[in-house]
Parts: sequence; structure tokens; C-alpha cells
Amino acid sequence: MNLTSAKNKIEDWFFQCYRMVVANSEKNKATVLNFHRVNHDDGGMDVDEFRRKMMFLKSHFNVISLPEMMQLITEKILPPLSVVITVDDGYEDSYSVITPILDELNIKGAFFITTIGIEQGLLWNDKIFNAIHRTSKTTIEGVLNRDQSIATKEQRKLAYQELHLAYKFMSLVEREESIAQLISILDVDVSDNVFLSKNKIAAIKSAGMTIGSHTHQHPILTMENDDDALQEIIKSQKILESITNNNIQYFAYPNGKFGRDFNNNHKEMLTTLGISCALATDWGCFTEDSDVLAIPRYTPWDKDIARFGIRLCHHFNKHKAQGHE
Repeated sequence: MNLTSAKNKIEDWFFQCYRMVVANSEKNKATVLNFHRVNHDDGGMDVDEFRRKMMFLKSHFNVISLPEMMQLITEKILPPLSVVITVDDGYEDSYSVITPILDELNIKGAFFITTIGIEQGLLWNDKIFNAIHRTSKTTIEGVLNRDQSIATKEQRKLAYQELHLAYKFMSLVEREESIAQLISILDVDVSDNVFLSKNKIAAIKSAGMTIGSHTHQHPILTMENDDDALQEIIKSQKILESITNNNIQYFAYPNGKFGRDFNNNHKEMLTTLGISCALATDWGCFTEDSDVLAIPRYTPWDKDIARFGIRLCHHFNKHKAQGHE
């Protein structure tokens, strides 16, 4: 037995032991996992990794739906090691890749859709990515008050990361103007068709998945005035209700950090619109003491399956959900 094989066996054994301890000690608690795209050329998760992780979760954890979690927590009978699968944004692979894998394993996930993508075929970040990676120019001139070389693949990657971060925390008006300026400077067509269509959203719903809102244009809600933030939520909710013929009761905050990206004003908006639960990206487990309008989410990104399981067990064991006053 070589060193790598021995190490893997030890990690597998440790996971099984840790899992048993956590299953017997952590009661009425769930972890909501958060995913985005699968098989995209951004260095993220590929199809095989996603499938292996879903099979692993199905075998070793209690994978339940978001509505089930909300019901079982009120009855105080959440099974040990409860896990919920959520997918944000609404890219086409939610239909062609993620839903078939979940359906095959009888896992009911929740998909949160940024509805402008249905109209445009892409989101604001895709426009930045396409502009930088499709242009024949080797310099971005005058953006963020300086010139930036994009002559190499690595420089383009770094430029995208920098602009993505800068534009993310702009208001929608500022972001749209900045992206339009970037496209003009780079003289490039950024159009694409990488998003879900209405029919594909309806098909995901028909497969037993939950559909929720992720706003219309994916703003940082705290960067918008209250009227504009409310309209962002309402528009997305109405579009999705017209597609699914159901009330939209679930919401995921863009970016999702309480205090920085959303606040109590936005939680109150959701309540007036009939949203029964909303998901953040602050780390923690969901318990009976959690704020249902700021449910924490977490995902261990280890590619190694045993380490993925160990980190998830550690999360159950360590993190307590925090309410927001």
C-alpha cells in the first residue's frame, strides 16, 4: 500500500467515526449547501465532482428539500445530518446538468433565479467575462482610473476578478454604465445564451424542485434605495410566478452577507411580499432559533470526498445559527 492509499483509508475511517459522533450529538439542525454553476470554464466544479458529491451526500447524510426543512424544524423532528441543496443564479446547466443528477438520486433541490438572465441570456458578470476574454485588444484603457494589460491569459483572469469585485458593489445604474463603458473600450460583442429559458424553469419545477427568487438584476440590495430594492424583489417574484403558476415563497439574497449586502429593511420587504424564508450566505447551521429570513448557508469546497465529508461534519459540530436583531 502506497502512502496516498494509506492516507485515503485513514481519512475515510476518520470520516465514518466523525459522522457517527455528529449524528448522535447534533439534533434538530440542518446545513443548507450552496452551489452555482457546474462544468463552466472558470475552474470551478465539473460534472463528475458534482455527481460524486451528490451521491456521497445521499449515502451518508439526510438530504431533504427546503420546504421539508422548514416544516420539520417547526415540528422539532429534523433528522440528524440534514442537508439541503440550493443552486443560485439560474444558468442553463441547472436544467441540463444539475437537475438530471438530482432527479436520478431523488434529491429535491431549490433553484434561485436572477430573472433578467431569462431576457438577456446572461448576467452582468458574464458581460465582463466575455468582454475581457473575447476582445482582440491587449489593454483596458482608462477603467478604474488606470490602464491594465490583458495580453496574457493570466492577466485577463486577474482583470476579470478585479473588475467583477469593483462592479459588484456599485448601484445598478453605476454598474450598467461601467459595463457599457468597458464593452465600448474593448469593442467587443458580449452577447451569450447561457441562461435558463422560461420552459426550462418550468421543467425544473415539474421535476419536483423548488423555485425561488434571487432578484431581477442581482444588485447588492444595500446599494439601492428602498424603493428600487423592493421593485427588484417584486419583479423577479412576479416573473417566476407567471412561469411556474405558483406563489414564490422562497428568496436568496444576492451575495448574501447580513449587514453588508442586506439588512432588516429588506427582510421586512420580503415579509410583506409573502416570502416565508430567505437564504443568506453567512456561515452556520439552521436550527429552531434561526432567523427564517436570514438562513445561513455553507459549502465545503474540498474536491476529495472524504475531506468534503469531514469538513461538513465539522460544520455541524461547530457552527451555531445566529439570529439577526
